[in-house]
Amino acid sequence: MPRSYGRNERVAAAVLREIADVLQHELKDPRVKNATVTEVDVSPDLRNARVYISFLSDKQDEIDEAMKGLNNSKGFIRSTLAARLNLRYMPNLEFKYDSLIKESMKLDELIRKGLNKD
Repeated sequence: MPRSYGRNERVAAAVLREIADVLQHELKDPRVKNATVTEVDVSPDLRNARVYISFLSDKQDEIDEAMKGLNNSKGFIRSTLAARLNLRYMPNLEFKYDSLIKESMKLDELIRKGLNKD
């Protein structure tokens, strides 16, 4: 039996898809050119959305600048989403850096080094 998705999951998926599209095609800020939306969590009342972002770069100063760029563009992104999504309330966006990809790459490298020593 397929799992039925609640409104939260559907809104989170739509917000993720649309933010990814806005970042790729409409946002002109060069600081956020390598941003990838990894996950979106929407609050139960659909008023707030936590957007997790990862970057290709592992340099902390570039990541900090990109996060500043995202936060500066928050109004543009939110208004673009409001025009695209048919929601009664557009969630407030909170961008969070997702370091999981960077950490998994480090772990892969450690495993690879360990296997090569054997």
